[in-house]
Amino acid sequence: MPGATEVNQKYFREAYRTGLHGWETEEPSPWALAFLRKVKKRGAVPKLLDVGCGEGRHCIAARRLGFEVTGIDFQPLALARARRFAAMRRLSGISFRRADILAQPFRRSSFDVVLDWGCLHHQRKTDWPSYLHELLRVLKPEGFYILSVFSPEFRYFRGSERSWHVAYGAYRRCFTESEIRTLFCRHFEILQIVEDRAEGRGFFHALMRRRGDDRCCLC
Repeated sequence: MPGATEVNQKYFREAYRTGLHGWETEEPSPWALAFLRKVKKRGAVPKLLDVGCGEGRHCIAARRLGFEVTGIDFQPLALARARRFAAMRRLSGISFRRADILAQPFRRSSFDVVLDWGCLHHQRKTDWPSYLHELLRVLKPEGFYILSVFSPEFRYFRGSERSWHVAYGAYRRCFTESEIRTLFCRHFEILQIVEDRAEGRGFFHALMRRRGDDRCCLC
C-alpha cells in the first residue's frame, strides 16, 4: 500500500490537473481575511508565508491588504494557476515557489506571519515534529501563525472513531481543539480558536502568536 506522501502527491496532482476538487480556488475564506486584518492592524508591512498555497487565493487577499507575500506549494500546476490568477489581477509583490513545507528554502526568522489554510491536516503525525521545526525556524519571535484544519465534524470524520484515514484519494486527519492547544501551546500564545460548521463544514480556524521568549532549539 502506498504511503501518505505518495498518496497525497498523486491526489493533488490530479486535483490541480482536472480542477475537480472540493475547495474554493479564488475567493479567500472570510475567517482567513478576518485574522489577516487583525494582524495587519499591528502596523508595518509584514512578510507573510502561505504554506500549501494552492491556487493562491489567500496570497492574493493578503497582498491586497498590504502584506509582502510568498506562497509555496509542492504542485507545479497549483503554482502555475496561482501566478496566472495574480497576473490577471495585475498584482505584484507576491512570490510563488515550489517547496516542501517540511524542508523550506528560507532563512531563519524570514517571516512575520505564516498562514496554513488546510495543509497540516494532510501531514502524518510522524511528520509533525518536522512541520513544527520548520514553522518555528522561519517565523520570527512574536510572529503570527494562522491555521485551519479539519475538525471531527468534517464530513469524512463525522461519526468515525478514527481521527485519520487514507481514503477518498488523500491522507487526512482531523483535530480537536484540545489537540491544537496541546500541539502548539508550548511555543505559541493561542489568541483565538473558532469552530466553523457553516453550510455543513467542519473546521477549526486558529490565530496564534509565537512567544517572544521562545528559546526552542532549532539546530
